[in-house]
Amino acid sequence: TRVRPPAQQLDTGPPPARAAPAMADGSSQAQAIVQQLQNMRDQRQMMTSKLSELDMELQEHKIVLTALSKLPDDRRCFRMIGDVLVERTNVEVRQAVIQNRDNLEKAMEELRNKLKERDAELMEFVKKHNIRVSSDASALKQGSQEEGSDQQQSGGVLV
Repeated sequence: TRVRPPAQQLDTGPPPARAAPAMADGSSQAQAIVQQLQNMRDQRQMMTSKLSELDMELQEHKIVLTALSKLPDDRRCFRMIGDVLVERTNVEVRQAVIQNRDNLEKAMEELRNKLKERDAELMEFVKKHNIRVSSDASALKQGSQEEGSDQQQSGGVLV
């Protein structure tokens, strides 16, 4: 008697799940979340430093305006425009400095609003992904007792 080879089976479902790739996928997902959080923090830090820079510039404008306000309006005044030093009257320079100061104040207000929006996005991202910062010692002390059961249920990211 001849033995027939077994009939080929059709693949009707997804391939069986493997434990190792699933672990690697979860780890890469956590790394992507951490990277996105770091990018958001970096953007916030850049906005904060730009805001500080604009604030220092605004303070300089205020000092210049204080000094110019004490001088007569028809007094000669020199102003640097680009690489060129131009001679103007006190009134002309003061008006230009006032306009620059007003523009700086508007730019700072817009940047503050964007910074508030970015902070809200950052907080939402932290809540959405259940991120806990490891440098927050008080939160870790309070959560250390519940940590074992919380990590199994929530799957949060510890940064």
